[in-house]
Amino acid sequence: MVNIGGLQIGPNHPVRIMGVINLSPESFYKGAIAKNSNEFRMMLERVVTEGADLIDIGAASTAPKRVYGASDVSREEEINRVSLALGSVDNMKRPISIDTTSSAVAEVALDLGASLVNDISGLQADPRMGKLVADREVPVILMANCNTPCGSVQESLDSLRISLTIAKDHGISAERIILDPGIGFGKPPEVDFAILRNLNQFTTLNHPLLVGVSRKAFIGHLLGQSDPDDRLIGSTAATSIAVMNGANIIRAHDVKEARIAARIGKETYEQQDMSEPL
Repeated sequence: MVNIGGLQIGPNHPVRIMGVINLSPESFYKGAIAKNSNEFRMMLERVVTEGADLIDIGAASTAPKRVYGASDVSREEEINRVSLALGSVDNMKRPISIDTTSSAVAEVALDLGASLVNDISGLQADPRMGKLVADREVPVILMANCNTPCGSVQESLDSLRISLTIAKDHGISAERIILDPGIGFGKPPEVDFAILRNLNQFTTLNHPLLVGVSRKAFIGHLLGQSDPDDRLIGSTAATSIAVMNGANIIRAHDVKEARIAARIGKETYEQQDMSEPL
């Protein structure tokens, strides 16, 4: 079990919905982008009203460039975007996660009230990130990252084991670690579906599991939907499957729909061993 600002995460607690707010115009889904402080405050209010349990803030797109063509963002610009957004709100109302691979960005966000670091490199991009997380005693999300897109379920598992070793070496408590198998990020669609189908292998690592499927390319590939705007129904279906297979947190652009899908998945998960005979 992991505690994020008083919010309990784990198998014996409700599935939590992490609402996404992007501060980066380069992000692949334009419906979750706040271009300025006023839009950030309005979007924050909306996702809280829709039922988000925590909020993930990102100021530099992590979408694969070869898929979406997102441009690079300097650390200075990333810090500026985070500072303007978080500095404009007195009461965040929900725990805030900072989605970054940079310890400098994470430090600024933590100083401004964030309570969780979401590192898609799994502590493998910035050698200072592990020390920062340990020193600040905050929870961290470690995502599977194989430098190139992970090519199999096993490669994703191996990457997470490397990240767990790094975390342990820095003195990060096991009770502050959440794992993300890293669906998307340029993987072949068949690998994404294999990860979704085999989430039980990731739960054996004995940490709460975050899964992000929202509007991602593997859904568009299957359904012939090149525009992320069209992928809501596929996202909700994949969300139910993720929860049924053991996800504890769902990272989503569409909070209201994700909550409904998660309820269906959770009920299915809990009833798997209680099936009535035909």
